[in-house]
Amino acid sequence: MRVACIQPQIFQDRNKCYLQIELLLRGFLEKNQNCDIICLPERWVPYFRDPIKNLQKERGNDYSFIKNLAKEYNIKIISGAIWEKRNNLEKPTITCYFFDENGDEIGRQEKIHLYAYEQEHFEPGNELKIFTLNRLSNFAILICFDMAFFETPRLAVENGADILFSPTQIREDGMSNWETYLKARALENRVPVVACNTFGRYLKRKFIGNSKIISFYKGRISPSKLKIIEGPKNSSGVISDDIDLSFPKKIRKIRLGEKVDKNKINVKIINN
Repeated sequence: MRVACIQPQIFQDRNKCYLQIELLLRGFLEKNQNCDIICLPERWVPYFRDPIKNLQKERGNDYSFIKNLAKEYNIKIISGAIWEKRNNLEKPTITCYFFDENGDEIGRQEKIHLYAYEQEHFEPGNELKIFTLNRLSNFAILICFDMAFFETPRLAVENGADILFSPTQIREDGMSNWETYLKARALENRVPVVACNTFGRYLKRKFIGNSKIISFYKGRISPSKLKIIEGPKNSSGVISDDIDLSFPKKIRKIRLGEKVDKNKINVKIINN
């Protein structure tokens, strides 16, 4: 399967953000008509000091824009994260939608692990969804900080995810840690990871992009060898790769079979 990350620049004008995403998508699809699914970064719209301006109503304008793109260009799209206010919740959620090639909403994933200031302002998700990509493969969406905790990716693969998509917004000084997390999650679960990162500036923070598609070189079982495709730094762009999901599935079965049940491990405290 061919996967892609669209890494647009954040502009202060929302319509300009929309325009750039569509231009990047159109240019990519003109040369890559066989792409199966596209992922956007966690944040691809401007940030305003007035918090009300940062929120969308449930299935609002940002939602409609991505939905229409999926339909018009006949491509499956993972929307990145949308800050939306739902009538049935006290706080807004950080939500990622999955649209099929007809523009139909297949499902949505709320951010489970909220980062720093997000804990005060947003409602965390409490359900991890496993989405069907085609009759042979499934995937999960782990929004940014959800990749920092090993339990969430492990839970996804144990329940059938063959690939993990991660819309992120990692600023420049966190890139080294982020790359370590991504490699670790791929290796410990023997699962491909597609992480699309934000590019632009807001709140005096710099986001450099450098999205990553991490998979495995076929035939390398022990030690497994990662294949990493990287997006541009400090510019917009698109990256893609062809990923064979059958080989990771083979080595994942081996790796998970080697794991010792933690409940069978006794912990003993030795005092001086």
